[in-house]
Amino acid sequence: MAPDKKGILRPVINGQQLFELIPSLKRFKNMLRIEYYEIENLDSTNLNPSHWTKLAMFLAENRNRYDGFIVTHGTDTMAYSASAMAFSLGKNFDRPIIFTGSQTPLRVLGTDAPFNVENSLIALAQAIKEDIVEIMITFGYSVLRAVRTIKISESEFCAFGSPRFPELAHISASGINFDNNSFRKTGEKFTPKFQFRRGILILELVPGQEPGIIIEAINSGKCCGLIMRSHGSGNVPIIGEYSLIPVIQEAVKKDIPVLISTKFVGGQTKDIYEPARIAIRAGAIPTGDMTDIASQVKFMWALDQGVRKRQLLHDFIHKDFVGEITEEKKKLN
Repeated sequence: MAPDKKGILRPVINGQQLFELIPSLKRFKNMLRIEYYEIENLDSTNLNPSHWTKLAMFLAENRNRYDGFIVTHGTDTMAYSASAMAFSLGKNFDRPIIFTGSQTPLRVLGTDAPFNVENSLIALAQAIKEDIVEIMITFGYSVLRAVRTIKISESEFCAFGSPRFPELAHISASGINFDNNSFRKTGEKFTPKFQFRRGILILELVPGQEPGIIIEAINSGKCCGLIMRSHGSGNVPIIGEYSLIPVIQEAVKKDIPVLISTKFVGGQTKDIYEPARIAIRAGAIPTGDMTDIASQVKFMWALDQGVRKRQLLHDFIHKDFVGEITEEKKKLN
């Protein structure tokens, strides 16, 4: 980003300028052959699933040309794009990919951009050396698994966190060491699945929500999936005029899958409370300990592959594909 004449930040810096504005990159070029491509130059707020597919296809097409990739990306939707790469490319994309960005523009005094780019190159070089093939987010001193990562601050330099999964690596003065949980090359066949289904309705539950409004959206013919970002650990209102159980039942009747996630950082859906258990019995599928972001991206990815039937979708959502969820051996009631 860079400010225009009115001081409004816009995405104007290209790859060549990145090298010019971060002089230390020249030292890395003595150790690594670095090339850059401009896929898009947009504020990340304006990205959508078509951009995820475009980026995933570019990475797949260029997989054998490079030992690893760094994607510079706006912070607002970085976790979405990085999670989408993890699902679409899978564990058998045998190259590490690191997403990074900055909280302050590159031309601003004290910007964190050079620091994050340098640490990303350090982490990438080490990942290549150790045959690590994760899709990661590197920000500050942390190297995080993309599908376990969320943005936790709009202003702090430590902008991203992984609340239910440990760091893959930590960068310090003594170097960088990757955790044993990091994925490494398997030698298995690379079979990407690039597409994500549109038409997902995300509903953040708040007290006093009127079910009729949501049912109208379900009956519009445009909704192909519903995610309820619930109170607590999967709880949904179940009493009186504000009960959302009829919403779940109406969606299920129309073959529109319903997921229940939690809006809380580090949260996990459980069926220990009556409102959660009744919602599940009505047809909703809990998302376990996945982040809200991973739940949304995985849902879109699953639906594009034609996974819709309740038990099949439940098993698909609860299957660990790229380290996004802790698997539990549990069937629906």
